[in-house]
Parts: sequence; structure tokens; C-alpha cells
Amino acid sequence: MVTTLEAARTVLTAPEDFVLPYDVSRQPVRRHGREAKDTPPLAPEAVAVGAAVFAEELARTAVPVESTEVDTLVLLRDPVARSTTAAMLPALDIADRDRVAGLVLAWVDSLGPVISAARPPRRWSAHRRAEHSARRRLVGALQELGSAEAPALATALAAGVQVPIASGAWCLTQLAARPDLHRLIREEPELAVPFVWEVLRLFPPTWVLPRIAVADSILQGTEVPAYTPVLVSPLALGLLPRLVPGPDAGSSPLGELDPLRWIGTDRRPGAWLPFGAGPHACPGRNLGLAQLARLVEWTADVALHVDHPPTVNADRGLSPHPSLVHAHRRRDAG
Repeated sequence: MVTTLEAARTVLTAPEDFVLPYDVSRQPVRRHGREAKDTPPLAPEAVAVGAAVFAEELARTAVPVESTEVDTLVLLRDPVARSTTAAMLPALDIADRDRVAGLVLAWVDSLGPVISAARPPRRWSAHRRAEHSARRRLVGALQELGSAEAPALATALAAGVQVPIASGAWCLTQLAARPDLHRLIREEPELAVPFVWEVLRLFPPTWVLPRIAVADSILQGTEVPAYTPVLVSPLALGLLPRLVPGPDAGSSPLGELDPLRWIGTDRRPGAWLPFGAGPHACPGRNLGLAQLARLVEWTADVALHVDHPPTVNADRGLSPHPSLVHAHRRRDAG
């Protein structure tokens, strides 16, 4: 595992030297001799469309007056899937958008057992057949709607849905576990985005990025033979003091998760590569940040609490366990 930002960037931005071994379904990546290019982020107009749809979907979420147990991973499914689909396919009408969003969620669900299995399931296993079937339905729908790059678009949609759902669940469970922090953000709404960066630093859903060295190389002064697996961890990078301003956990009244650390600093949030880098970087990074910021703002009128602070479930990325919170509309909310 590389332990410096410089080595991490070298690995992630040199796809000809450090190749991506598997795709999202744990199948070997097929290469056709074409040079990989950096993936540009979604255009600002697309981000604005997706963020608006996300806010609309959240506004439709009925929060009861009496405290109710809510599974955050379930709560965020439709808002994230519909807003991500709207951003990536803005020409779709609402019915087609929601149909595609549902197919994306079905494929994401079918990927769960494949990703969490100790070994990649065999081709004709029940889990692999279910995943193939869900992916075919999604790709077929995208082709029917005129997509010329349906397989690649399907993969981008799945990644753009799964990651914000997990990150959003972390935002909600952390606010529920930390009433002092939730109160601070309600009083100072400008802390919503710094809070999101802190969640992405401590709980990045994609916490390890694997690559394979194609040839003998040197990383961090160490010889790396060809065919050696190389790991980049945004989680480990996010703990490096040089990338993280402000007090450490022992001297901060807010503990390790301290959004105030990003106020009045010239250090750039996201330097620990929570969205990757190079040709396989997340193109929906700006949309994901907008969705999470809108989610934190939405909690201004919602009271949250948990019975027990969540631990980390690493079966398929990092997600909170349990992902349950108790929620109700604040008495003083408008």
C-alpha cells in the first residue's frame, strides 16, 4: 500500500503503468490498446439539474412529528438514483428517468453479494446470473432510449448512485450520533460543506483503490516488481497530518470529525483523493458533493438521534452499521 500523496497520484494517473484489475462487478478489465483519458466531471448545468431533483425528492420525504426509525441507506435510494439519472440523462422525461433509476438500483443491489463474496462468484453461480440479468436490463433500457455508450453509462450510473447513498448515510448517522455537531451546523449552515468533507475524509465509501503494476517500478523508494498489486487508500491518506489542518482529535472539542478545521485554511479539502484521480476518477464528484450538501441542509428541520453510534461495515465499501436513525420533524421547524 502506498502511503504518500505523491505515490498515490503516480499510481492513479499512470494507467499504462498501474492498471485497474477488475471492473465494478469483479470481472477482469478488458483492454483494447487505447490510451485511457482523464474523465472530466459532469458539466455545471448537469450538476445543477441533479441537485435540484435531489432537493425535490427530499422535500417529498414525509418526516413525521413523532419519532420514527429510519434506515438511512433506504431513505436515500430513490432521491440519489433519480437525481443522478437526471444529471446524466437530462433529456429523459420523468417516467423514463424513474424507470432507469429503478434499474440502476436493481443492478446495484445485485452487485452487493458479488462484491462482498470472499472470492469472485463463478460465472454460472446464482449471484453472478442475477447480476448479469440486472445489468442486461439496465443496458437494454439505455440502448432503447438512444444511448450510444450504454455499457459505460450503466457503470457510471451505478457508481454515481452507490457512493452518495453510502456517504449520505454516514452524514445522517454522524449527525444523529452527535447532537452537538448537528446543533452547530443548524446554527452555522455554512459548515454543511466542511462537514461533508470531514465525512468523506473519515468514511470514504471507496476506501481502497487497487491497481496492478505492469512493469518493474519504484514507489516511495521501494522496488515494485511487475504484477505486484498496489493499493491506494483515501482513508489512509485522509489521516496524514500534512493534508489535514486544524487540531487533532485530542485537542478539538468536536473530536476527530471537526468541520471547523476547514475554516480559514489554505489547505484544500479532498487532497486525500476521495473521488480518485486520473482516468478512473469519479465524473460525478461535483454532483455527489452537491447532493450531500443539500442533504445536510435538509436536516435543519429534522431531529435525529441513534440508540448506539454506528460502526463500520466494510463488506462493500464503507457504510454505517447499523444504518438506522430515529427521526422526527423539529417542533420549531416551519
